[in-house]
Amino acid sequence: MRKLVWMACLAYLLAGFGHIIIGSVLEPMMDAYQLDYRDGGQLIMNQFLGFLVGVLFAPLVIKVLGRRLVLLLALALFAASQLSLFLMLPWNVLLAIIPLGGAGLGLTETVLAGLIIGKLKEKKASIMVLTEVFFGVGALAVPVLSALLIANGNWNMVFLVVGAAVVVSFCLWLFLRFDEHEPLLTKEAVAGADGDERPLKARYPKTSLPLVLFGSIFFFCYVGVEMTFPNYLPSILAMTSDLSPSVLALSITVFWGAMTIGRMIMVFVVGKVNVATLFLLAVFGQLATLGLFAISPHYIISFIVIFFAGLLMGGIFSLGLLVVNEGLPGLEDRTTSLLIAMGGLGGALLPRLTGSLLDHYSVQVTLLVIFAFALVMTALMFLIFHFRKRLFTEAGKGGSERISEVS
Repeated sequence: MRKLVWMACLAYLLAGFGHIIIGSVLEPMMDAYQLDYRDGGQLIMNQFLGFLVGVLFAPLVIKVLGRRLVLLLALALFAASQLSLFLMLPWNVLLAIIPLGGAGLGLTETVLAGLIIGKLKEKKASIMVLTEVFFGVGALAVPVLSALLIANGNWNMVFLVVGAAVVVSFCLWLFLRFDEHEPLLTKEAVAGADGDERPLKARYPKTSLPLVLFGSIFFFCYVGVEMTFPNYLPSILAMTSDLSPSVLALSITVFWGAMTIGRMIMVFVVGKVNVATLFLLAVFGQLATLGLFAISPHYIISFIVIFFAGLLMGGIFSLGLLVVNEGLPGLEDRTTSLLIAMGGLGGALLPRLTGSLLDHYSVQVTLLVIFAFALVMTALMFLIFHFRKRLFTEAGKGGSERISEVS
């Protein structure tokens, strides 16, 4: 299993590259194309619309091709999008191609998250958090590389470097085999009453729909904020300080560096503290830090708050997947796909909204809107806990016992 886990971590490392790379070079890219923030938001939005399509079609494509072929397809799409960005193709062409890279990211994350949560028998919480650590490492490394390349006037080279890493991963998935876990990467089916193989279908009971609904809205808001906040940090700080472009790009590094540290700590903590408590602390931490960032009077204080925001927000995605899935046993693949899809939708729409706000209103309005989303997420968290507890009661089991099983 160790080989499969490390390959999943590598895939999440590349996903971290892909989600942050455009934001890390957004300022010089907008200058090169002579465009405004709304256009930059459109590019990010198109990538996440592709991400959403990839997530939504992942279950169907998995049934047809199996997980290995889907991962190979996803990596090929991602590599093609990075090459297009490196070549600085005309803007309208990029807007058409970038969704393919987003679809590759969506397929990759959905396939692997569903595999970990729904198929692995042991340590799924720790493995899920570990993959998020590598996602954070990827998101941390790209802005550092981008800052160096921006300073040297070669900002678009970052896309070539990431594209090469994707090609290496493609070759590893193509040739490596995973022993007893190899069947998990092929097409899955169950035998029907007549002996024919048919895909297994599952439906949500009506009593679980509120949990599914509020969990989906939570992920819409969270991924939207997680993508908006770091992607626009350089632009926001550029409006409130006189820092150089290379230093502005490092603001993303501070955020994702703190996220990575937080996730590394959680790898060791998640087996000792129950998932629900960690989720509660993370969501409240997000609310407090985004509120402080909105009222920060100086860029030094802003950088300190950015660090603590990343530290406390680091585990929300993986913990949220576990908390919601834990209330819906037997439906992990479907639930994971739905939650990631809603996250992708939020990641597509909120950056576009933020770009428009920055173009037409003061930066303070944008910061207050981001804080408002954090406030909504806090309310949704309590609704998730309420309806999950109701499902536990109906099942005749206590929530604390179930949480312990997942931990």
